[in-house]
Amino acid sequence: MIKPYYKDKWVTIYNGDCREILPELEVTDVIITDPIWPNTTIKLAGSERPYSLFREFCSRIPKTTKRLIIQLGCDSDPRFLRTIPSWLPYLRSCSLEYTIPSYKGNVLNTGDFAFVFGQAPQWQKDRQLMPGICRSNYVEKLFQKHNFTHHIHERRAPAAKEVIDSLPHPCTRRLQHLYWLVHFFSDIQVVDPFMGSGTTLIAAKYLNRKAIGIEIEEKYCGLAVKRLSQEVFDLGL
Repeated sequence: MIKPYYKDKWVTIYNGDCREILPELEVTDVIITDPIWPNTTIKLAGSERPYSLFREFCSRIPKTTKRLIIQLGCDSDPRFLRTIPSWLPYLRSCSLEYTIPSYKGNVLNTGDFAFVFGQAPQWQKDRQLMPGICRSNYVEKLFQKHNFTHHIHERRAPAAKEVIDSLPHPCTRRLQHLYWLVHFFSDIQVVDPFMGSGTTLIAAKYLNRKAIGIEIEEKYCGLAVKRLSQEVFDLGL
């Protein structure tokens, strides 16, 4: 029996390797996750071997999983997804846009993409169709990329590495995007095997879905628990 790092009425968090923990879980609905990207420049556990890590993760996805959603950056090679098992057929891709883009080198970073595989979600009155675009106009205060009074987009902004190092997690996803994905593509449960700071779990809890997160770095498990303890979530909705 795997002992949870944290558990409440809606959320369970495990601190460990998803390749070991995921096969032991009862996954009844959707996996929504943001694995180590193939072109990442940020040092996280597994960043030195993203392809093999993702392949091993895919081989351990429980066959009770109805849908799998993988989030990648706009400059990430989608061929990274070729190891997703054939029993999870491609369903659609979704554009997760930023109202205010940033940039990486000479690439204008206008948002991310979510690739959806598996069964279509159940019909509900407020989601008869599966949309393909979500635009985020808000960044949680905890993860705004600024240093003292100088915003990252201003002329006197600090170096990118300095900004990233000052964040509680270096590559968190937008809560508005995850709220949208959870609403349209989950029914009762959400599992995130690369949990990071817990953004997927917060969106799931807000929408009354059961949620399970797995994170290999304990400090980020602690950060997720702290964020989940908020009585009012900082959604910007």
